Amino acid sequence: MDTLLSQGDHKRNGQGFLIPISGAQEAIQRAMIRLSVPKGSFAPNPKLGSRLFLLGKAPERQTEELALEYAKEALLEEEQVQATAVRQTERSQGSMELEIMLSYLGEDSEEGAQYAVRLHF
Repeated sequence: MDTLLSQGDHKRNGQGFLIPISGAQEAIQRAMIRLSVPKGSFAPNPKLGSRLFLLGKAPERQTEELALEYAKEALLEEEQVQATAVRQTERSQGSMELEIMLSYLGEDSEEGAQYAVRLHF
């Protein structure tokens, strides 16, 4: 069991208590952390993270293909979540937005459960 994160901090309920999460919500949150952290930047575990931050240097025609490869690589240790598709939704000078489709494969999942997450780089 974990606690819900929102905009880089713990989310709290109306009484100020941390909000517990489990199942699909917890697995998707772990996946988002792995996708959004630059690989090698977390000292306690340099293997944690993704290479998605490198996409700004890639040719635009290869962005989605590389993004899917990087997302799959980042989620290798997440047995319950897989990246299935990536779509670039925005690209401007120095930044981009990706929509990544994640498939949750946990025991409590509905068949074919898909989650879309948006990340900004």
